[in-house]
Amino acid sequence: MEIRHLLSFKEIVEQGSFIKAAQMLNYAQSSITSHVRVIEDYYGRPVFDRLGKRVVLNSFGERLYRRVLPLLAGYDDLCGLKNEVGEPAGQLRIGAPESTMLYRLSPVLQKYKSMYPKVELIMHNLICSVMRGQLRDGSLDMAVLLDRVSEEDELICKPLFDEPMCVVLPREYPADELINSPAHAVLYTETGCSYRLIFQQLLVDKDIRADNIIETASVEVIKQYLLCNIGVSFLPEIVVRKELDDGRLKATPWKSLDPIRVQILHHKDKWISPAMAEFMRLLEEAALGWG
Repeated sequence: MEIRHLLSFKEIVEQGSFIKAAQMLNYAQSSITSHVRVIEDYYGRPVFDRLGKRVVLNSFGERLYRRVLPLLAGYDDLCGLKNEVGEPAGQLRIGAPESTMLYRLSPVLQKYKSMYPKVELIMHNLICSVMRGQLRDGSLDMAVLLDRVSEEDELICKPLFDEPMCVVLPREYPADELINSPAHAVLYTETGCSYRLIFQQLLVDKDIRADNIIETASVEVIKQYLLCNIGVSFLPEIVVRKELDDGRLKATPWKSLDPIRVQILHHKDKWISPAMAEFMRLLEEAALGWG
């Protein structure tokens, strides 16, 4: 069993079919099939259930897949060594929530790519809990979280900036703070979002009924709903700063002794490549000017 067999196995799982995996890897389908056969012969058991024309991971295949991911992430690091003599190069996989990706990372990305065009940046828009899991299994190289700082098993955390948060209200809202307003929905970010839980507790503390709910993963969609007088929400202040300044929205700041922070996370055993080290350096430099 060789690395190429495991690479084919991983691609089949992620593409959902032998045909698509063969196309992605530029193999004949027969080669992909033979790679899987080698794996199954090695372990003496199948890794897929073949249901008509569909292939589905069985329980053993799922166990194998979980172990293959960190192995192949390490293999990518090893292969990347030949490109890392001199300027940073290779692939860098970064996770970040949408609001941070749009409003904090854009200038960093622009500067980074102008300096290091040979680095392939793969940006993943994910919630914090998913990013932590993907850092642990090797699917991400690093993450820029927007969350409260906590002890992280296996992960190294570097806080960068306390992100101002606020309760955001439409201009037409009948008060300057949260009240029970049946005409306005509660606009939630997706389940698992770090600051959704804070908003839920705020509603409980203020005895605000939350039986009229709209949930979406996009802060940009939430902002448009606020502008359309559909509901109220809880967002990073930077997302709505322009709209607050020109009076199209209004907000009340949120203060806490345990604030939401922009923070860099990576696995404690992750090798910090030149490409990753430079991205972290530019991000830390940029955070000094955030406000």
